[in-house]
Amino acid sequence: MRSIGLILLLCTSLDSYKILIYNSKYGHSHSNFLGSIADALVDAGHDVTSLIPVMNPKLKDGTENSKIIRIEPDQQVLDSYAKEKENYNYFELNSFNPLIAIFMGPKFPKKFEYVCRKVLDEPGLIDRLKAEHFDVYISENFDVCGTALAHAIAPKTMIGSYSSALTGQHFSEFGVPEAISYRPAAYMTSLDVHSMVDRAWNFYASLHHKYCFWFLRLSINRLMKERFGEEYPSVAEQSANVAYVLTNSEPLIEFAAPTMARVINVPGIGAKTPKPLDEYWSEVMTRRDQTILLSFGSVVKSIQLHPAVKAAIVKTISRFPSITFIWKYEEPDDEFAKEAAAKLPNLVLTKWMPQLDILAHPRLYVFITHGGMGSTQETALRGVPGIFVPIFGDQMKNAGMMEYNGFGKVFDKNNLGDADKLTATIKEVLENKKYRENAQRISKMLAKKPFSSKEQLVKYVEFAAEFGASAALRPQSVDMSFVTYHNLDVILASAACIFIFVYLICKMCSRTAVKLVALISGKTKNE
Repeated sequence: MRSIGLILLLCTSLDSYKILIYNSKYGHSHSNFLGSIADALVDAGHDVTSLIPVMNPKLKDGTENSKIIRIEPDQQVLDSYAKEKENYNYFELNSFNPLIAIFMGPKFPKKFEYVCRKVLDEPGLIDRLKAEHFDVYISENFDVCGTALAHAIAPKTMIGSYSSALTGQHFSEFGVPEAISYRPAAYMTSLDVHSMVDRAWNFYASLHHKYCFWFLRLSINRLMKERFGEEYPSVAEQSANVAYVLTNSEPLIEFAAPTMARVINVPGIGAKTPKPLDEYWSEVMTRRDQTILLSFGSVVKSIQLHPAVKAAIVKTISRFPSITFIWKYEEPDDEFAKEAAAKLPNLVLTKWMPQLDILAHPRLYVFITHGGMGSTQETALRGVPGIFVPIFGDQMKNAGMMEYNGFGKVFDKNNLGDADKLTATIKEVLENKKYRENAQRISKMLAKKPFSSKEQLVKYVEFAAEFGASAALRPQSVDMSFVTYHNLDVILASAACIFIFVYLICKMCSRTAVKLVALISGKTKNE
């Protein structure tokens, strides 16, 4: 028996790989995505270490089972977060405003640069990580410090990732066709491909996004060259050589667009199995036959809404006395909350709720959400119709793809103060059966997918660990300039050749015509 146990142990160790995951803690969805990847790989028997530079200390690490190397936050970053919390209202943000790109673009990288310097300054860290000889290194291409560190850490192979669908610089860096004429950019909720105006807006949205994130890449590239020398490869150069790219995109609810064989979708990798509700929430869900859940996520706060907008939402809720409304409201004991709760018996204001478990309850009929990738995927998995109120970032595109697939309606955040419009939209989603039918149909499709995200993740990471990056999966487009990628040089050369050819033909015809006229004129005179 001991020999059998020893053989099993040896087999397990032979199949176990050393994996490092760079999981910068700045956003819940990002930490949850990479943390869930780490835990799934631990469950598969691998030796996983999570390098966690802390930007926002209030967030969870995302991982529960992997080994952790934590880099404590820089004081300048903590001060920046405190200032943002005090002064920034996402409800007032206009993603299309060019002034945001012009003024905020250069400021955006500061927090990431401070944190990246903190990682580089950690005594002996880079040398220790390099000495580990990791089989696989996984990093997200948002905080690109993680990607930039790959060359210094020197793993056997690198895997890129993103906690949403690919966007902005990801297309050129990973070699994926952007298809901007029909793939909606991050800030677009819809795109009519037959409309020149819509396609122009989409083109602008793409440029706007790339401009904002260009400064981050510029800043990190400069930092790395300052630390390791001018020959150190850029973020784009290292991204071009990844073995695979893991995304949190679900093709069954996405806009169809070109992809590459090395882009592996592992949607909902962090999704948990719904649990039975406790006594309190069970009682709330059974007060009436129908319940509507309202939440703007973990970043955007309902308390930041203008008083007139809050009043409009309360007015809307009062028009549906037979429906229970659960509203995620960060200060349920403030003056507004107390007044609203006293006025509306069908309103439940709460700082927190078990969102996943509530979405799985049969009496949950509509989810009013900001459209974050996690919330949209949970909505799809549970087959719940939604009203999607995008606030910023990729929420616009996420909301648009849900409406496109018949899950519900997109609602402009600027119209939240219009009780009549909000009432009409809720009635439309509640009463039109097509939304619930579409939602439940796609929910069944997602449940019966041939391979789970966890299976996909583990198999591809193990494959990359054993064989490294394949040259066959690396598109040559990553080595091309804008001019050569779009064949502008070929088009220009061809146009020049055609122009010269036409010019010579015209010249020859002109000379021939002159000689012919002269010949005819000469004959006429002789006669």
